[in-house]
Amino acid sequence: MCQIELTAMREPSGDSGDFARAFGEALDKFLRDHQLTQTEASIRLGYGKEGKARLSSYCRKRKRANPKAELLYQVCTALGFEFEYKGYKITAASLNGHRPQLPEKAPEQLRLEFSGQFDLTEKKGTASVRFNRAPRRVDLSVYLEAVS
Repeated sequence: MCQIELTAMREPSGDSGDFARAFGEALDKFLRDHQLTQTEASIRLGYGKEGKARLSSYCRKRKRANPKAELLYQVCTALGFEFEYKGYKITAASLNGHRPQLPEKAPEQLRLEFSGQFDLTEKKGTASVRFNRAPRRVDLSVYLEAVS
């Protein structure tokens, strides 16, 4: 069982504020910060790959759709999403007090294909690999120069 919580963060501002814009910007930033594509998020929400269009309607820069309560519930509970609107923090908490956790992304294996010819014994080709571990990601650069 879960409840959607509204927590006052500061006094509500006097501006009119646009809920669809605030929600869309916060959702778009959340997905980028958690390195989730709209397709991956829609799969985690149970919409399948086709659900990307649904999420895109909230994240796009132009006319944004107002989220329905069901979607707000799903992104808060399944993804751990939360955002602030007019001085209120909108998030989800289970009735037993536990916060939803974003599931870890399954590791992916990349396949690198190279069809050139190497002759490293004759020093005619070059291969270099650069590896960098950054927070929440790994960068790998591979440089291959073939013999012509």
